[in-house]
Amino acid sequence: MSDDKIPAVRISGTGPAPVDGCRICYAAVQGRAAAWKRGDNRGVQNYNEMIWQHPHQRATDRRGAT
Repeated sequence: MSDDKIPAVRISGTGPAPVDGCRICYAAVQGRAAAWKRGDNRGVQNYNEMIWQHPHQRATDRRGAT
């Protein structure tokens, strides 16, 4: 893994934890919660994969981001 990537953290029973400040993780967690609430296990798995699969960059790597 390169130095500029931060991995998601796996929490047993709930899926991967979102990385703080990541908008993709935030959206995926919201979708995962909705899927879980409606009993959509496949949807929960898809959102977990989304959190795991996308790269996470440190806040200091985002130039001009607020």
